[in-house]
Amino acid sequence: MQMKTGEPMQMATWRLMACETVVKTVNEFETAFHALRQIRRNVQADLARCGLRCGQELWSTEDEPPIRIAWAWTEIQPDVVALFDPMNILCNVALIDVDGHALARSRRMLYLNEVVHRLNWRHGLD
Repeated sequence: MQMKTGEPMQMATWRLMACETVVKTVNEFETAFHALRQIRRNVQADLARCGLRCGQELWSTEDEPPIRIAWAWTEIQPDVVALFDPMNILCNVALIDVDGHALARSRRMLYLNEVVHRLNWRHGLD
């Protein structure tokens, strides 16, 4: 795990935009989910909010091409963190249903939120 401080979310965006889009069914992505590992974490103190922390996470698989997912988080009160914007999870996966149709954006975001909540990303923040 690599710890970085001061690197903006734009870096995670840039890294994801540079990645090839990976097309997966929800079931295929579910299998790949278990291979996701944290590759970058950015933690900052938000001085405008009494020093509460905020940051970003970037997780990836080691596959070729890799699956990458990134999101921003914020501390709501000391040691209680939540997604900063649950509708802004970045991922280079185009999710399709069993018939090969792309998931609607709202369904895709709900699924990505579920994935993020199942990852052990809060470990090490306390």
